[in-house]
Amino acid sequence: MEWNKFLLGNAFDIMPQVEDKSVELIFSSLPDISQTEYADNVSKYQQFQTTAMNEFARIIKDDGFVVISQTDRKINGSILPNHITYYNAMMDNLMILKDYKIIVRNQPVDKKDMYRFNYQHCSIFTKKGKIQRGGEFLKNILIYDTEKIGNIKGALNSYMWPKSFCELIIEKLTKEGDKVFDPFAASGIALSVAKDMNRKYLGCEKSEEVFNNAIKI
Repeated sequence: MEWNKFLLGNAFDIMPQVEDKSVELIFSSLPDISQTEYADNVSKYQQFQTTAMNEFARIIKDDGFVVISQTDRKINGSILPNHITYYNAMMDNLMILKDYKIIVRNQPVDKKDMYRFNYQHCSIFTKKGKIQRGGEFLKNILIYDTEKIGNIKGALNSYMWPKSFCELIIEKLTKEGDKVFDPFAASGIALSVAKDMNRKYLGCEKSEEVFNNAIKI
């Protein structure tokens, strides 16, 4: 697989081309259920999430890290606990939850009847990886101002990770020359930061509208 690319395409077409145990960091946020064809079928959406986690576990090196940062959300009068689905899938793949953080975007956090929560569960999985903790990484709760990806309306009105958050994750979990993979890249911010930090990068985005509003890398 050729690296240092940001592609318009389906993650499930790209991921099979990535070799087993070849990547140091997978850093991604999967599309919300409303952004998929499974908007009315939670079970199928969770199968989609689990299939992605199985691919992540195949691709990542034993001492590499899988970082998933995504909101849970409210649907049909109950909570869809995305972070629990990821945890269970990774445990089934014999990975451990090495670290966990809450990422708060755009305070305040006490809005009522929110379509989505404005904080993310950032789960860091590995088999044998070790983390040199220090500085900002020691915090359990990180608070950032975030921006929307372009002028996109409706369900695709997604928020971009802040650059400083991407820098923190990539700095602590990789070194120069390592491979950083984001198969649901959206704005492309993680790929852009990886490039600036002298890491190899690969990512894709399925939505042409989001891709056209993404960072030009």
